Amino acid sequence: MSYQTLELVEDGEIVTVVLNRPEKRNAMSNLMKNELRAVAEELDARSGLACALLTGRGPVFCAGNDITEVGSIKKMPFEKARRLVRLGAEMCDAWERLRALTIAVVNGPAIGGGTSLAVACDFRIMGPSAYFYAPEVELGLTYSWNSLPRIGDLVGPARAKLIGALSRKISSKLAFEWGLCEEVDDDPMGAALNLASEIQAKPRVAQQMVKESVNRYFQSPNTAFLEQDQILLALLGEEAQELHDRQRTRIIS
Repeated sequence: MSYQTLELVEDGEIVTVVLNRPEKRNAMSNLMKNELRAVAEELDARSGLACALLTGRGPVFCAGNDITEVGSIKKMPFEKARRLVRLGAEMCDAWERLRALTIAVVNGPAIGGGTSLAVACDFRIMGPSAYFYAPEVELGLTYSWNSLPRIGDLVGPARAKLIGALSRKISSKLAFEWGLCEEVDDDPMGAALNLASEIQAKPRVAQQMVKESVNRYFQSPNTAFLEQDQILLALLGEEAQELHDRQRTRIIS
């Protein structure tokens, strides 16, 4: 299958998925969200897949949701808008369900939905200048896509609130200290490929059974669709729209 916003780099049993909108800082359009879900489902169907890596083209991992598309939600029927705002949550769920182990290679800033996508993977390896940042509250929105339960499972409830409710920017150093990433390296892709080779060397099915068991035990309840309805209602209100218009340039700069 071919993709317009993604590039696949095939290396035998290891596949790297590259977010390929560098001119937009890899911001996730609706098309990209659909393609990221589709590629996760495509990779999940490959019985020989050992590991999937996910990274961004250029200096930014992902600048989050493509805010140029947000305004269109107010102009469409409510039912269609409700389906549209769920694309990100469905995308993250697809990456989390992927049976093979996954590594987010966070080569640069991971903002909003970029952080959401990274924490839907099994492991995160960051470059020194990379960071996580969830600015949604500053835009008058809740942080959604089931990101808060995933982050809370990794770092605990208080730190999840610092990230989500206070919109704290989390450097790679702090992310490592908190357990939000497994490694910080000057060459994050090289480090990720080393980890992928280690994964590849282990018996596949037994490894995937461990992943499933760990996920079932530690994962918090999925709140994504409740959050998406909250997001939609907020976007239809004037306060969130005003905050969004006023702050979006500052946040993505």
